[in-house]
Amino acid sequence: MKYITYFIFIAFIAALLLFLKNALEPRKEPVYLTGSEKCGECHALKNIGDQNSVWKQSKHSEAYSILLSSNAKDFASRNGLKSPETEEKCLKCHTTEISLGIKDKGQFYNITEGVGCESCHGAGSEYSSAEIMKDEHSFKSYGGNKGDESTCKPCHNQKGNREQALKDDVCPFQLNDFDYKTAFEKIKHPLNQDFK
Repeated sequence: MKYITYFIFIAFIAALLLFLKNALEPRKEPVYLTGSEKCGECHALKNIGDQNSVWKQSKHSEAYSILLSSNAKDFASRNGLKSPETEEKCLKCHTTEISLGIKDKGQFYNITEGVGCESCHGAGSEYSSAEIMKDEHSFKSYGGNKGDESTCKPCHNQKGNREQALKDDVCPFQLNDFDYKTAFEKIKHPLNQDFK
């Protein structure tokens, strides 16, 4: 009888410790896409460099709408693919959510934004506050990515697809070889240093 009492007491203490551990540990919210519209609330400001305009004027912002073109639809039909706007082979480079593999989305994210800010800089739900954005170390520690050549390579093939053939991981419409330095000059959008 004495051992049963000890056992019950130890089981009670173990259950209490487990309960306290779970109750006191902060729960990690899932990372989600905030959407380029939300990013633009700050990044369209002229005093910090208006990065949003650079994105809006780039082909990245048109990446999803290209999938709706008759050229893309004809290619998909000829090659036995689903409609381009639902074909994962297309969406993985023409949309933010599929390229990052993130299912959770905030109210401002819309697939039609194409290759949005978060495609290059990571899902913004944790790093998007102004305090975190002002500090590069915090930005990175909360999941932010500065974006570099390795960020571009999964979608931009080093060698162009001049024959426009359907190949795995090679876009049939990227005819020219990809040169990171040239491409970066077209899309660079640094923060105004006075912002920090």
